[in-house]
Amino acid sequence: MGPKAKVEAVKKSAPPVVRPAISQSSLVFVPGDVLEGFQERLETYIDWTITESSCRFHKDQYKKNADAKVTFSQALKRKIRGSIISGFLNKKSGLTLQQNWELLLPITIWDVEKFATEEGKTCFHSDNCVTDDLMKLIKNAVDAGDRNVLKNDLMMVNVLRVNGMQMTELDESLTEYKKLTTLNLCGNWLSELDTNCIPQTLKALELHNNCISDISGFVESLPFDLLYLGLSRNMLTAENIDALGHLPYNITVLDLADNDIYDLTPVLDAVSRLPNLCSLQLSGNPCALCSGYARSCFLKLNRLKWLDNRKILDSDRPLEFTEVHPDDLRSTYFFFTVFRIVSCPQPPKPEKGASMSFHVELELPLLDVVRRKFLMFRRPESLVELLPPPEDEEWPNSVHALGSRVISGKIQGQIQDEESSHGSDIFNNMMPKNTREIHNYTTFESTKVQWNKLMNFNEPVVKIFCPDLVAVRDTFRSAITIRLIYSVVYTPAKAGKVEKQKSLPILKSPGEMRVTVATIRCSLRAPDWSQPSQHFHWDETLGTSDAIHWGDGDLAVLQYSQAPVKVTKGKVDAEVGSRQSMPEFMTCHFGFGIETLRTT
Repeated sequence: MGPKAKVEAVKKSAPPVVRPAISQSSLVFVPGDVLEGFQERLETYIDWTITESSCRFHKDQYKKNADAKVTFSQALKRKIRGSIISGFLNKKSGLTLQQNWELLLPITIWDVEKFATEEGKTCFHSDNCVTDDLMKLIKNAVDAGDRNVLKNDLMMVNVLRVNGMQMTELDESLTEYKKLTTLNLCGNWLSELDTNCIPQTLKALELHNNCISDISGFVESLPFDLLYLGLSRNMLTAENIDALGHLPYNITVLDLADNDIYDLTPVLDAVSRLPNLCSLQLSGNPCALCSGYARSCFLKLNRLKWLDNRKILDSDRPLEFTEVHPDDLRSTYFFFTVFRIVSCPQPPKPEKGASMSFHVELELPLLDVVRRKFLMFRRPESLVELLPPPEDEEWPNSVHALGSRVISGKIQGQIQDEESSHGSDIFNNMMPKNTREIHNYTTFESTKVQWNKLMNFNEPVVKIFCPDLVAVRDTFRSAITIRLIYSVVYTPAKAGKVEKQKSLPILKSPGEMRVTVATIRCSLRAPDWSQPSQHFHWDETLGTSDAIHWGDGDLAVLQYSQAPVKVTKGKVDAEVGSRQSMPEFMTCHFGFGIETLRTT
């Protein structure tokens, strides 16, 4: 008999992916009769991060001063007037160049180094970053004994920074900088550019944190040799985004991060026409949070080497072309995970018939459908309402309700911090759960677990389908407060026992008593396509409610042992692995992220 014919194995097709209907989602539906100011109500009481708060303040100031006019030359004068070179350029100064150099300048620098806070040092650096090697330029003028030397040297610099000066337009004085290769105009109020005022020698143009919403009027006239263009934190949308395809031929790095570009396909189609583009930043845009973001970028931009400041490896690119489903470019899943809670104080033994448990809870206001529907027609001040007491109320409300966590968050935080400082005494501060409160928002809760030295929770605690990419993006620009709750639930007494004790004046026991063991604040960051989940560490020794962002580290792989970790003789410490001894102080590990399509 001859050899059996080889039968080719039939590849099993992948199971179909079930996708929720985007058009029917409550996160994107807005009825026609919604009250005016809905978006403002949605964003009321959101705990924005420091970066987001400052950027929103910057944009609000621009809107309030829409009629203001500050030219480049005026902004540069303001910049110089606030820097250390002001005294060296001022001909009316009562001090000579030598006196400024030997007396005033050393005192100013010494004062900043010795007494300024970190914020003060940052501000001092920002005020004096007008160009590189500033001290060298000053020294040249001092040696020559001529203020005009410094003035002329400033006109010949390669790098010029006029940032944070409320500049609204350029003027011809900028063309006088004949050797300029890097121009930084960040943090101003520029809404458009007059390219006739831009030196043709420029290689890098930084326009971050301005008010540019339309680039079609100037992209084609930018310097031909421009290599870097920074447009992050502006007001760019998908409208007129096709103009990106007309950027200078030599553009190598394009930064569009933290704008309002919602649709990914148009921006990828535009930048795919840039033959030398090797680095693109889109993080912080709504489009960068869709499930198919990374895969689409790799498929359409074959020459791209860096995406969102992450190097693209060969293993990141798909082995074969797979079309991305349109819904994966319009939606994602948001998830929150509790990796573990370690060394939580042990609660006292509950009364007979009562059950105790721990759980984690949090609010996600921008992803909360209940809150969203309520605020369409109501004000945020009424997110918490109080029902009138029933006529047969037997249990006195001895503790006044703290009110909405949204409205009274600061007061409640002070109380919780005060409680947390007492360690195990915190269990003496339990209060009855107020059943008369109506919350017009959702409190997301984890599964309830019994006390253990190491408490693990089901993963993920929260998973939300998000077809509103702006809401997801803005959630990652906010700080989320997590609460570890200890609760005791009392079982109602049996009827027979109640009749026997009827003559005794006893109060009706509450159904549930609870206390907040820890309040932890996590300041989120824009998700990273190479690491969709960002991890946070918090422990009692930090002395603050703010958790630490764990960077690129993976807290999920850590393992704790209640027994001392033994190192085998002859093995290096690195071979011990991720197993660690149990910390003595309370430690919590959390993760926030989005679900992305695998790129391979």
